[in-house]
Amino acid sequence: MSYKFDGKNLKYSSRTIANVRGNHIREGSGSKIVANIRGEDIRQGSGSRVLANVRGLDIREGSGSSKIATMKDVDKVIDGPGGVTKAALWYMFVK
Repeated sequence: MSYKFDGKNLKYSSRTIANVRGNHIREGSGSKIVANIRGEDIRQGSGSRVLANVRGLDIREGSGSSKIATMKDVDKVIDGPGGVTKAALWYMFVK
């Protein structure tokens, strides 16, 4: 596993890929919001368009039921805590 999430920053080796503040995911160590989390939905930017959703252990495309991955897949690639937040980081930066 090269990606590490400490609850605040997603890093690849020593490079910060994303940071999380509240329900917003920002690119790199900056302030540009690339996604937000509302409940089990991963939304684009600071808007309301649903990119993916997490139901149980499955990550699904958009607001539908078409499975694209499982949390086991995410755990294999990103080391660290998190449920929907970790899935959102995977969806936005690793997938």
